[in-house]
Amino acid sequence: MKNNSLKNWSGIACVIGAAWGDSGKGRMIDDLSSRAQVIARYSGGSNTGHTVKNNLGKFAFHIMPSGIFNQKATCLIGRNVACDLDSLISEMESLKTAGVSYKNLIIDAQSSLTMPWHKLRDGIREESRASKIGTTKRGTGPTYADRTERVGLKVKDLVPRDFKEKLFEEAKIQNKFFNLKLDIPKIYKTYSKYAKVIKPFIGNTIPILKSAQEMGKNILFEGTQGYFLDIDAGTYPFVTSSNTGVIGIWRCFDLHPSQINHIIGITKAYLTRVGAGPFPTKIEGKPRETIIEKGQEIGTTSGRIRDPGWLDLVLLKEAAEANKMTAIAVTKLDIFTGFKKIKVCMGYTNSGKKSGYLSGDASYLEKCKPIYEELPGWDENISKIRDFKNLPKNAKNYIAKIEKYVGVPIKFISIGPKRGEVIYV
Repeated sequence: MKNNSLKNWSGIACVIGAAWGDSGKGRMIDDLSSRAQVIARYSGGSNTGHTVKNNLGKFAFHIMPSGIFNQKATCLIGRNVACDLDSLISEMESLKTAGVSYKNLIIDAQSSLTMPWHKLRDGIREESRASKIGTTKRGTGPTYADRTERVGLKVKDLVPRDFKEKLFEEAKIQNKFFNLKLDIPKIYKTYSKYAKVIKPFIGNTIPILKSAQEMGKNILFEGTQGYFLDIDAGTYPFVTSSNTGVIGIWRCFDLHPSQINHIIGITKAYLTRVGAGPFPTKIEGKPRETIIEKGQEIGTTSGRIRDPGWLDLVLLKEAAEANKMTAIAVTKLDIFTGFKKIKVCMGYTNSGKKSGYLSGDASYLEKCKPIYEELPGWDENISKIRDFKNLPKNAKNYIAKIEKYVGVPIKFISIGPKRGEVIYV
């Protein structure tokens, strides 16, 4: 790494969710983005939600890069993002209302458009399942399915004169094969309006990124969701439809992971999961209610309550090793103030034998039982602390436990939701 402290980072950095997402990527990007000259969003669609709180207000982003507030940086939406214009234009309006310019935004022309039929198909598929996977019904999965099948519309298709022809042709196919009964003229009218808004922002992001890299500019990649929702490495089938780790950057921007200086894995001081899927350390009882209330654990995208769990160091170490993480960020440490005891998962048993994580297999993880170590908590209010040495002894011990097991230094500890409410280590 070019710098030991993330506060003064330089080079190329990325922020990756180290579990199932909802870990505070948006607030961390907002903190780190002040040093970036390029901020690049990769993978996912409007099924992901990043919350940013700063002096301009509170913002919920699904497509817009969280670093958009840095007016001096170029903000990119990469080619492998499922671009939901309903969501993006709504986010543009929220920025405009707050007096924030987004003229520094560029949307890759090769990005696939999430269309109304994708959302309908997403909902129909989920409702038809005997066992739900917990999709947000935002249409991201069907968007990627159509891209893989080499059909569907891209952002670049909004501009040419034959857009109407392409849209009508594809919508008729969707109606025929999925019996959707789409109002095609209405969809065309809506997307014609969207095209006028989006046209000035369409470009080719990879040459921009490559040029910035050659010039030695600071580049910050913003990931989506979490590593264990990765289509390949996650708890399949309870996953998303894209690569959420460093491989997603490679696929989106043609930049090899070995060229990234800072690979930052971010996790809450505890875990959360929304929707279905295995969750070995899931908490029940009073601690659950306390964490949900204090941590305001309601999904930015889904609006559903997030299930909390004790921190799972087996998963965290797996994510760190698979992505070659150079640093870890821990958020919401302040939520544990007042806890007498805090549990940490140090291993699993499966059928009575010690076990680890098996990539891509939800049914295996479902059978795993956590092996806990119990640590003493603390009562001190830590929300005003900005120096690690001033944390309560038991809070420092908790951080040390994580570092020792995972083998990666913790360089960022948030003790509040707003920009600057953080300890850089």
